[in-house]
Amino acid sequence: MSQYSTGLELILNAAEGVLQIVVTDDEKTLCSQQWHRADRATEILAPALEGLCAALDIKPTSFRRIACVRGPGSFTGIRLVLATTAALRRTGKAAVTGLDYMQALATTVALRGQLLFGATIWVLTHARRNLVHCQSFLSYGPMIPTQPSSTVDLCSPEDALKRIVTSRTAPLPDGVPAGSRTIWVCGSGLSRNAAVFCPLDLMRPALDGTGPKADEGAPIITLDELVTPDINALCLLARHGEFDDKDIEPLYVRPCDAVENLPQLAPRQGLTGEEATASLERLLQRPPQSDI
Repeated sequence: MSQYSTGLELILNAAEGVLQIVVTDDEKTLCSQQWHRADRATEILAPALEGLCAALDIKPTSFRRIACVRGPGSFTGIRLVLATTAALRRTGKAAVTGLDYMQALATTVALRGQLLFGATIWVLTHARRNLVHCQSFLSYGPMIPTQPSSTVDLCSPEDALKRIVTSRTAPLPDGVPAGSRTIWVCGSGLSRNAAVFCPLDLMRPALDGTGPKADEGAPIITLDELVTPDINALCLLARHGEFDDKDIEPLYVRPCDAVENLPQLAPRQGLTGEEATASLERLLQRPPQSDI
């Protein structure tokens, strides 16, 4: 760590598909790892952090800032990085901040395409069968994180398609020249529901000028392969994060499968569905029994 460093920073993401670990010093990347074994992230993260710290000759308590993706995405992946962040915060002196997974993907699009102000980016991630997380963002240029222009929502792929198509003729943001806007779409929700979103291919701009007419709305570019945020996008979001000394709250959008199935699971424990639901509510509202 240099004399004038802003501090060692750890960035974690396990929201979907890939476990990402990044260490920066004075906003310069020292190391980054990507593990494409989401099903084994729980057993990989701690040993990977230990090896990473040993290789960089630093201690886990040396981090001044920790940024982790808080969702939406895999319940297990989100809990894993939030619990790890909470443990490191308690044992060290790091300030922490939560990053938005949808914004990380949108910012990746802006960085890769060097998008200027005014481009619309739709992010669709897989939630469960026939459901996607859906949210739109506005590009402010490749040096600034994209900003949400709608709230994240849970909807069907067909509903998401309607929203994207409708946005082609939405009013332009102030300062965006008419005819200069392009709509970009990315995420696992797009790639995993390719048949639903194939109509978007007809709205793609063509090099020979045969794309959609100006009066039909903005052209659309789909990025089926973009399903994981870039390291640079995570670092940019962390740079603009609001750090605090409090634990990060997860961002869950879809309901938990276990909670939804609780009435069916309760009889195995000798409880009625109502009793199990009431017990869960009491446990969720009960204050912590220790300071740990």
